[in-house]
Amino acid sequence: MKHIAGVARLLLAVLVVMGAQAALASDWKNYDAKSYGFSMLVPNGVAIKEREWGGGWGGINADFEGVKLYGLAKLGAKATDAEIEKFAIQTIGIPASEWTLVDSGTNQRGWGRYKTFRATRGAKLYYGGYGVGPNGNYLLYLETTTADYNAHAAEYNKWYESIRLE
Repeated sequence: MKHIAGVARLLLAVLVVMGAQAALASDWKNYDAKSYGFSMLVPNGVAIKEREWGGGWGGINADFEGVKLYGLAKLGAKATDAEIEKFAIQTIGIPASEWTLVDSGTNQRGWGRYKTFRATRGAKLYYGGYGVGPNGNYLLYLETTTADYNAHAAEYNKWYESIRLE
């Protein structure tokens, strides 16, 4: 009897994970933040809010099922990576020395130059990128848990690859 109950629990867990992955894979829409000069995929049904962040930075933020989304821009003159990083450190609260550089490059999807990063603090994980584009400076990232990121890394990468600077 114990064996049957264990198999039933395992089957239920597999079905829940498969259902969650199917929901993640199919429930996206493109969001165009025209006034900030970027677009990206966001979950269907998410409530997106605009706000000013100070120092000339403004943008969007949203919270969907525990995952927080941030799309921030400072339009105008292009800043150095160090200047953008300083704002990112103040915003995220983790020193750059604790970030992992995932990728960097130039002239892709509207980015003039960019850096992709991942950082963790406790159970929280931050994943996104910063750099410059045609209209200014950008910091776009998600805040989630390490466990959720590890379980759905392909979906997080899909989101990041969807970012376009216009």
